[in-house]
Amino acid sequence: MNRRILSGLMVLALAFALPTAASAQTKDDTIVYGLQSDVDSWDPPNSVLREAIILGYHVFDHLAVRDLKTGRVGPNLATSWKTVDDTTWEVALRKGVKFHDGHPFTAASVKATFDRVLNPENKLTARGNHAKIKSVEVVDDHTVRFKTDGPYPLFVERMTAQVMQSDKVIKEKGHQWMQENPIGTGPYKLVRWDRKQEHLLVRNDDYWGSKPAFKHVRVRIIPETATQIAELISGGVDVIKAVPPDQMDVVNKSGQARTSTSPILRTAMLQLDQAARSGPNPFTDRRVRQAANMAADMDAIIKHVLNGLGDRTATAVNPMAFGFDPSIKPYKQDLAQAKKLLADAGYPNGFEVRFRTGLAIVEPGIQQTNDAIVADLAKAGIVAKQNLIGDVGPYVAQVKEGKAGPMFNWSWGYYSVFDADAILYDVLKCGESYSYYCNKALDDLIHAGRSTLDPKKRSEIYVKAQKLLFDDAAYIYKWGLRGVWGISNRIEYAAPRDEIDRMFIVTPRKK
Repeated sequence: MNRRILSGLMVLALAFALPTAASAQTKDDTIVYGLQSDVDSWDPPNSVLREAIILGYHVFDHLAVRDLKTGRVGPNLATSWKTVDDTTWEVALRKGVKFHDGHPFTAASVKATFDRVLNPENKLTARGNHAKIKSVEVVDDHTVRFKTDGPYPLFVERMTAQVMQSDKVIKEKGHQWMQENPIGTGPYKLVRWDRKQEHLLVRNDDYWGSKPAFKHVRVRIIPETATQIAELISGGVDVIKAVPPDQMDVVNKSGQARTSTSPILRTAMLQLDQAARSGPNPFTDRRVRQAANMAADMDAIIKHVLNGLGDRTATAVNPMAFGFDPSIKPYKQDLAQAKKLLADAGYPNGFEVRFRTGLAIVEPGIQQTNDAIVADLAKAGIVAKQNLIGDVGPYVAQVKEGKAGPMFNWSWGYYSVFDADAILYDVLKCGESYSYYCNKALDDLIHAGRSTLDPKKRSEIYVKAQKLLFDDAAYIYKWGLRGVWGISNRIEYAAPRDEIDRMFIVTPRKK
């Protein structure tokens, strides 16, 4: 048989084979989840994108998991844990769990996972989350010991944020292969990934835990908010997020869907390049940063633009995070003082600055709030020219590479870690990939918070950190987000407080 005929037959066979997986789906056994932007990788430790973390929850498991009703952290792939001494944690692992390829989950998997994350040569995003872990030791097939560089109060919280990956895959397949081929122990398996279009997941019928109600999950990539809402109302999608406040009535009056709102563990801010990562700029001067905070009337924006869907913050620390200090009052609009500070800093006539913005991936009404903030800044003399990047991947890449300054939109979720450290370390510590701020005094407080077991003392440390951040006006502080989800009336689902959507807990709506 000649090569051309053989090639043609292979193409024909593929054409017939591909629809088979899709045709096996029915509306009744499929949940459709809408995202505005695709993931950059199916390897959660190697991505900062919320989308990658969310999808990772469907395919991978964590050692510990948070109860969404009580907020408490409990067992998952780990069945129990204890401290051996101030720098040693011993973790017992669940038996009988298998990865999607049949390989058993054991202590070797845990060690390989953390060794990969902690290896600086791999440059994985998750490394900062576990920087205090020095080594992982295999005690036996179902017991591991973690050695830390000192007391580590966040150990259990951090177990909720690290997916477990296969030691076999890490050894035999390697880093690059793992970007597109997730092999986990989770409730779903990845069947297909059509980049920037959709993902298809199928239920893992050998899952060790509770089986999802729906056999398939389709993840559709729909960049335009208006299209998402139209698809929700027409039945083309079941769950969307970041519904703009001015569109909530459209959804709720459709008769086909409803909105669900919740405070979420994410803080919105405008990052300012105090560290001059992107070059010299006015925001290296504290007076300019203070002026910018005094120019914007965030309270009015929350009330009139967001319809109250935001919780004002005085710093970057979210109100739901451990260590949040409600006694620190946010900046109030004071245009006269803002102008004076700018003049004192050498800008009596103000200045023009690039304001990099992105899509409403998790922040409802972001374009509307951006316009309001820009208008307020202009009143003080700061002329912010919006520069929209419509794809989240390149946007995040610019932030990571230090190219997003001098001012850009940013929000930070906490990887389901309800602790101030989850934002302080990653977004405000000197030298971290997503930080445009550097203050040695703050770094010392961050390290102290990571090394103090006494909750009261830790809280006192975070109060000091927040007072420093307020006085120094590190960024332009906005609000703790309230998420707005659009949900089809055919399913039961509620907005999650940690903003991590879990399609595996969705059930058909009772009639």
